[in-house]
Amino acid sequence: PANARTHFALFLPLATPRTLKSCTLALSVYAPGDSTGSKHAEAPLLALPHPRDVRVKQLFKHTELLHEDFIYLETNHRGAMLRCAVSWGNLTSRYDALLAANMNPHYPEDRQVMFSRCRAWVVFQGYSQALNTDCLDMFGMQVGSGGRWQYYIPTGQGEHVLITVKVEMIKDKNAVNLSFFRHPAGDRAGRLADFKPIQLILRPDIENRNFHRVTKAYQGPEHHWPRCVSAFSSGFDFTPDKEHYFRMEISDGSFVWEPEWLYMVYRPKEAQRGQDPDSDLFSPGYLSAFIEGNQTVTLWVGVGTDKEKPLPQSLAGHSMTGADSAENEPEKTITEILRAALDHYVVKRSDLKTVIAGYPWFLDWGRDALIFARGLVAAEKMDDARKVLIQFGQFEKDGTLPNMIQGNNAANRDTSDAPLWFITACADFVRAEGKNHFLQCPCGDRSIREIILSIGQSLIAGTPNGVRMDPESGLIFSPTHFTWMDTNHPAGTPRQGYPIEIQALWHAALCFLSEIDSAGAGEQWKLLAQKVQNSIMAYFWQPDFAYLSDCLQAAAGQPAKDAVADDALRPNQLLAITLGAVHKPDVCRHILAACEELLIPGAIRSLANRPVKHEIKIVHHGKIINDPQNPYQGRYEGDEDTRRKPAYHNGTAWSWMFPSFCEAWAMTYGKESHQTALAWLASSSRLLEHGCLGHIPEILDGDYPHLQRGCDAQAWGASELLRVWLKLEEK
Repeated sequence: PANARTHFALFLPLATPRTLKSCTLALSVYAPGDSTGSKHAEAPLLALPHPRDVRVKQLFKHTELLHEDFIYLETNHRGAMLRCAVSWGNLTSRYDALLAANMNPHYPEDRQVMFSRCRAWVVFQGYSQALNTDCLDMFGMQVGSGGRWQYYIPTGQGEHVLITVKVEMIKDKNAVNLSFFRHPAGDRAGRLADFKPIQLILRPDIENRNFHRVTKAYQGPEHHWPRCVSAFSSGFDFTPDKEHYFRMEISDGSFVWEPEWLYMVYRPKEAQRGQDPDSDLFSPGYLSAFIEGNQTVTLWVGVGTDKEKPLPQSLAGHSMTGADSAENEPEKTITEILRAALDHYVVKRSDLKTVIAGYPWFLDWGRDALIFARGLVAAEKMDDARKVLIQFGQFEKDGTLPNMIQGNNAANRDTSDAPLWFITACADFVRAEGKNHFLQCPCGDRSIREIILSIGQSLIAGTPNGVRMDPESGLIFSPTHFTWMDTNHPAGTPRQGYPIEIQALWHAALCFLSEIDSAGAGEQWKLLAQKVQNSIMAYFWQPDFAYLSDCLQAAAGQPAKDAVADDALRPNQLLAITLGAVHKPDVCRHILAACEELLIPGAIRSLANRPVKHEIKIVHHGKIINDPQNPYQGRYEGDEDTRRKPAYHNGTAWSWMFPSFCEAWAMTYGKESHQTALAWLASSSRLLEHGCLGHIPEILDGDYPHLQRGCDAQAWGASELLRVWLKLEEK
């Protein structure tokens, strides 16, 4: 309008930084005649470096460690984990544990927290100093070789010792080693002479609980657990029941029985989640050892059962040298870090492999594992990818796959996307190998090809769990909560009807079926794929908004032509580009322009912060607990049912879908755009340097400052980032 007041500002381009650089955009606008006078606003900016310059830190100095709760994670390839705060001895969550064991030797079933933390002190001439953040000089992590804490410990009279603590989880075992190395003094000024021994005191805090629960001493452990400890000269056994046996042993040291309880140990992250933040800890005594310069003392901890007791390997083999110092950890490229991260999620399931969806609390989920398999293929970890695909292929029945697996129970099949992700991952595998041998691979009593055909045919006919093809449009109907946006009770994003990413996956599956159907039905699959592609544009494209509807809302049995297209701006439509269902350049550009609104560094919001015409109601105990016309919630915090679940897919930003935006951008704008897409991906390097170090978190707040939330280390977040980075870097 002619009378509208408009403003614009022009900025000279910033110089490309060498690393990610945070900036602030400050605007002051003078509005003549406006009673409020000048208006002022500030907004954060992140300047991106050239992708070739991006490196991920492995070394963190004292000043950095003071201001953030970093987490260190190790796993044993069997579902167990070591997850601890870098601020040694601090417990921020009930999931913190130096050893959370998976007791089942055949598949990931659960985690049992038995070794929560190890408090430590150095004593010299009656002077005691705790190993804590005050004297923590630096922390370094080395890919595949444990974490290292380096401490400058004052010993009095202006002298000190330098101690490196190395923590490692033993692969394929429910066991960990903690090695304490006293660096030699050499000719360094102020360093305590090597021949003067220091005393190292280690006091372990133990529990015996499922990792989702807390310990309450008054409920029985206070009287029972002390009687379950058997001490010996260099350690102790703890056998609270026949299913859980714990042993701790120290090299060149002794154990002193001196039991104590610590009550109401506060975990702030549980308080943020609206859960019980207090848990009690039991310490049966302490271990003592004397160390001279250039010597190592090792603490070994193992968990088993009363029938299968773990025994330590020779502790003498764990001596360290100055080369083990934390300061020897060089920076790594994103791909180096992510390749190493992938190994933590691939675990044994019988004779094959499965995927832990995320640490600390997930086990194996169908869609997560199959999306992750694409990253394994991209990283050329073909043997792991093959075993994961065969594992899940064996679960296929009437076109269904497990939504999640609880131990050895795969009965939960409430998913419409897992079978389609299986086909997409198999297609990636076949194309990476450049031959069809994998399709003949035995998978139970069938071949991979037969399983893929079974999925395609079953979806057309209709599966037992209600997923079926609408014959008129060729689109796939999905029951409520059957997609990755599956939050339920209260229903956050039901998406019952025809979700856009299900159609994109179905189109990709049909194209692959047209290539591999050896029974001569290839042309029929091809024609059906074309029908699906036409229906996506006919029913999902919203010309008034210039993006694709996220879901055609429909009841069971209702055809797509009678469904109601919602106007929610979500990132799922990006898969229509990356999986080839939409390829018209102008449509792709409009989709990308719309989804730019969802971007934050390293993640993409699950819903735009804008009003919707098609209301999104979240009902809990019969009451609407959100604003249906303004459903965006940008912070994931507070009570689970009334605050976190409503936000989970309605504004929370997700790491796993962020690379799809970058991939879609590169596919739409061509080769010249790849460096731009890679630079966007590079913003994820900041996630690798915060929170759980070397890993990608599940989610972040959609609102600034975009705090990391949810699962600290998420499998598909790492795998998708690596897959797309390798794809764009190669081209």
